[in-house]
Amino acid sequence: MKSFTSAFHPVLKSLTAIVALALVTLGLSVISASPSVAQQSMAARWTTDRYEVRVQQLINQQRASRGLVALKTAQCATQTASGWSRHLAAADAFYHQDMGNVLNKCNASYAGETLGKGGISPSRLVQMWMQSPPHKAVLISKYPHSIGIGAVVDSHGQWVTAANFVKL
Repeated sequence: MKSFTSAFHPVLKSLTAIVALALVTLGLSVISASPSVAQQSMAARWTTDRYEVRVQQLINQQRASRGLVALKTAQCATQTASGWSRHLAAADAFYHQDMGNVLNKCNASYAGETLGKGGISPSRLVQMWMQSPPHKAVLISKYPHSIGIGAVVDSHGQWVTAANFVKL
């Protein structure tokens, strides 16, 4: 006999994809205006690795303050987030990827995504996400246990960041 979770895995994947699409429709993105010189120099102050690690630390601080488990880095989530942030930067675009693809690629039962763009510090990025109800809901959801962060500086000197939250 299948467990509840495995029996409804396809249903959960579909439901999660629909919820992700609804959140995208609600505007689950943080966009900054054209970068100033100060914003561009902000991007130059961070290495990609340090930026990504700091974003994850700050997300986990927000979660810990609410009694939630810290999110561990998952290779698959990191690959999907990194690939997506590189795609967005190269295409000079800003929109969410299909969460159904993340669910399938990572064999996950939950997937959520937050995006950010701007010449902003990790602290400011997470602060902006926490001030946006749809973003905050993803950051402090009880469902994910893993995360992947992808951040890249685009041709305008702005960070393009994708955070993929998954339950494997």
